[in-house]
Amino acid sequence: MTEKMSRRIFVFWPGANPMSDNRMRCLETMGSSECDIILVDRSELPKWVLQDHPLHPAFQYLSPIHQSDYLRAYFMHFHGGGYSDIKRTTASWAESLERMEADGSLGVGYAELRDGVALVNKSHIDGVYYYLGRRSFYIFNKIAYLHLRRNHAQLIGNCAFAFRPRTEFTKQWLDIVERRLDALLPHLIKNPARHPKERRGVDYGDGPSRYPLAWSFLLGDVLAPLSYRYRSRLGRHLPPPDFRDYE
Repeated sequence: MTEKMSRRIFVFWPGANPMSDNRMRCLETMGSSECDIILVDRSELPKWVLQDHPLHPAFQYLSPIHQSDYLRAYFMHFHGGGYSDIKRTTASWAESLERMEADGSLGVGYAELRDGVALVNKSHIDGVYYYLGRRSFYIFNKIAYLHLRRNHAQLIGNCAFAFRPRTEFTKQWLDIVERRLDALLPHLIKNPARHPKERRGVDYGDGPSRYPLAWSFLLGDVLAPLSYRYRSRLGRHLPPPDFRDYE
């Protein structure tokens, strides 16, 4: 598996809220990656949606944060290439992508930070816990979280990565996320997101939010255990973005 990797990085801005000046400055630094930067906002998104696999019907009810989480799985499976959060980028991705091409890895990211590991022990919908594509229970997820945290350097982080399209990894990733959205859909219809970064239980002025998603339910809760499962087939040598001062 030595085919060339696409030298493009997708960034998402699916919300109606304008990008801050600081975010714009972060976006301008991303050329340091030596890749083409493709900003996918609300107007551009339809151009990338496949006719035979439209976005999940729950998409319209998600917060922009969770829409972006879903789009990472969707784009990495169907289009491949890179993804990055809109954060300051100071290093080239070229060497990492070349290594990925040479060694046949399914994908590449940066090694996850210990404190960046998703809280899979909070991965539930209305008290029903999930671990990857199956139902679970709290104590199992708690043990899994502690194991993933101990092995954080073997995971890839959520904020920047690149994948070959249509591999077994990306297929599992998208399948799991869409099955979670199947379960969430009736809850989201009743309690759709109303704020860009809405969190379950937070009071936005009219009582605690009943938005049904835990923060990492669609991204970290899936990518952390899945990247651990595939750790021998993923690289962890991609330069991470700067996690400071990006809002």
